[in-house]
Amino acid sequence: MLMTSAPTFAEVTFDSSFECGNATAFRQIDPATWEFEIEQDTASSDRQWYYFSVNGAAGQEITFRLKGIEETNVKSHWKTARPVFSTDNGETWAPAPGATSATDDVYTFTHRFTAASERIAFHYPYTWTLAQRRIAEWDAHPDAELTTIGKSVEGRPIQKITITDATSKPRDGKLGFWLVARQHSAEVTASYTMDAFMDFLLSDEPEAIQLRKKAVINTVPMANPDGVVAGNYRDNIRGVNLNRVWNKPSPETSPEILAITAAIDAWVAEGNPYQLFADIHSTAGPRPHFAYHAGPSQRPALYANPAHYNRDLRDFLMLVNDFAPHFDNTRGGGASAETTIAQNHQRVVHGAMSFTFEGSYNRQNHGPNAKEPMTLKQHQDVGIALAKAMVTYFELGTEGAPAAGATEGAAESSN
Repeated sequence: MLMTSAPTFAEVTFDSSFECGNATAFRQIDPATWEFEIEQDTASSDRQWYYFSVNGAAGQEITFRLKGIEETNVKSHWKTARPVFSTDNGETWAPAPGATSATDDVYTFTHRFTAASERIAFHYPYTWTLAQRRIAEWDAHPDAELTTIGKSVEGRPIQKITITDATSKPRDGKLGFWLVARQHSAEVTASYTMDAFMDFLLSDEPEAIQLRKKAVINTVPMANPDGVVAGNYRDNIRGVNLNRVWNKPSPETSPEILAITAAIDAWVAEGNPYQLFADIHSTAGPRPHFAYHAGPSQRPALYANPAHYNRDLRDFLMLVNDFAPHFDNTRGGGASAETTIAQNHQRVVHGAMSFTFEGSYNRQNHGPNAKEPMTLKQHQDVGIALAKAMVTYFELGTEGAPAAGATEGAAESSN
């Protein structure tokens, strides 16, 4: 949260009054132990994320006790959680190597400080400021077009980047994809996955060039800028969980989703094809990267056979696993069918093959590096795998139109 913690002791101070910061009530227990708490999201009881700086502790080993973990959203996270730290004001990060534990209502971790000022966080932070820098870099590519499609509650832009080969038009037989990230404020793995997806998509890799030639990819890299800036865990600045209002967004309390749904609706109304929707999130439980998707009985209206839709979903996720072995393609089936949620809303309203991709903050329990902490590279690898899976699944690496026989959905869900 954008606030400053008051206590100072032996010239050690703590601060969270910066972008994405969240920590409060620091208090000394003994010369080497400090307690603190996580502040609730703005206008909400949600909480899980912390991010703060420690100043004047060089050469000291401090044990931190995070109180109130039983009141956090995902209590199971703390058993295997590991914080990250930065010695260069948040430019680079690494897992904190000290001991961690969770007992009753307290999460404990120990860190030895080597710099005069260091930052400690729940997971690798990804700020609104960083997003603006990356968006400007992507927009400089000739095949990218940046559009502001609306504004957040506090007036920050909701930005869409459309990527396709600039020498052709969207309707020139191209497929259409939409990707959204950071509906939930602190789900930073989503941004690292989206970053890598965008970097690969705009690269000179042959697969990326083919994807730009044969598809139009619309991306919304940061759907909840106000919540990100405020240091919220889940909600926007009005306390709204944006991934629960897709069927009825409000201009007053959830203009971010109103902007995104209106942009997608306008795209479809203009006659552009639309095959795939990916909503990118994070999971705080001890899980791998995976994707929620419709169960065997759920399908878009344009699919005659629900089993075929479920088969197509699984075929696509198997490809993601092929390109990123730590991604578990066997999890996530039979997710909630509520159209309040983004992926279900787009599956029902526009017939798109839809997923909610989840990236883990926690220790892995799948793949070649199981039981090790998740790394930035693994979040990024899923973004690259997602792009490569699109190329392979829709047969975009070959000359000619995408194969209708690749799946029933590729032929039936265009609208």
